[in-house]
Amino acid sequence: MKKVVSVIYSLSVAGAENVCLNISSNINREKFEAYIITIFDEAPLLKKLQNQEKVKVISLGVPLKSRYWIFSPKVFLKFRKIVKSINPYTIHSHLWGVGTYLLLTIIGLGIKNRIATIHTSGGHYKSSYWFSKIDRNVEKWTYKLLNFRLVCVSEEVRKMIRQKLKILNPIKINNGVDLNYFNPIGNKQDVGLNYPVIVHVGRFLKAKNHWDMVRSLPALKEKYPNFKMCFIGAGVEENLKEYCEENQILDNVRFLGVTNNVVKYLHQADIGLFQSTYEGLALALLEMMSCELPVVISDIPVFKEITEKGNCAKITSLHRIEEISESIIELAGDKKQMKELGKEGRRIIAEHFSQEKMISAYEELYEKTV
Repeated sequence: MKKVVSVIYSLSVAGAENVCLNISSNINREKFEAYIITIFDEAPLLKKLQNQEKVKVISLGVPLKSRYWIFSPKVFLKFRKIVKSINPYTIHSHLWGVGTYLLLTIIGLGIKNRIATIHTSGGHYKSSYWFSKIDRNVEKWTYKLLNFRLVCVSEEVRKMIRQKLKILNPIKINNGVDLNYFNPIGNKQDVGLNYPVIVHVGRFLKAKNHWDMVRSLPALKEKYPNFKMCFIGAGVEENLKEYCEENQILDNVRFLGVTNNVVKYLHQADIGLFQSTYEGLALALLEMMSCELPVVISDIPVFKEITEKGNCAKITSLHRIEEISESIIELAGDKKQMKELGKEGRRIIAEHFSQEKMISAYEELYEKTV
């Protein structure tokens, strides 16, 4: 049995972290023994592993808010010691950047198979900050020195890797959704009092562009005074709530925070909303589509890639508030179109973004020697 060690910053509730956990939890137990090493001590996703021993999770114990752990030799020595004691056949890193420095400690450990998955096209790859440039160079030369095979979660990410890291042959493996769990079975059938119910899933980061979504809502209230907008994710800004109160939509907007039962809210919703300025792939969008939710999305390249140039979505120009409002209103007024877009979205997920296909592709990589 081959041991596979996945390495990631934390197991907080987010897309890449869910992907890492889903791969480790579902790979073939007859062929692979799965471990996850996290840098930070935050691990709410561990609740998914309750009452099962499929994955062994080890934390380096760095406090989540620590900014200077990279200058601690103890962290690096601890990481090397843990990896050496496991003696894995494959090491698989996720979400690196500054964390790439840790990977240098595996030199001399004889790990035959080395894989790194790049989940984003933004972050330090887009930043002009001087330290980000150092990160990119360390990352590039670490991957080359240690002969890592790079996996990109979308064509947009693969394009970015070629440009920024000058690595010309990365592999593309789409992130995958559990079609049995994220299904349309529980979806609403009738128009309720709070119609339409709109949902967005994602942490309150600048790239998620929550402000544009919120600013589109006052116009929506004129047509649908009882609509509901549900924001699911950590870190809401108080200024957003103040804006909602000033524009008399606070009763229509719900900031739900982190939940382990996202699918419940997807089944209660009528429309999904995503207005990100950049994404690697957006697992939450895939989950909405898998539940047959019609979606209103920004016109960034990766969203066009996912939705086959908008075949299952309404696409709006980035930062065009009126377009967002108009698209939601138009969609909410056409139940036939909503149903057609939802079914097309589910078809796309089943063909290109299933968890089964993702895991099968990684299992094939885990078996190989670099």
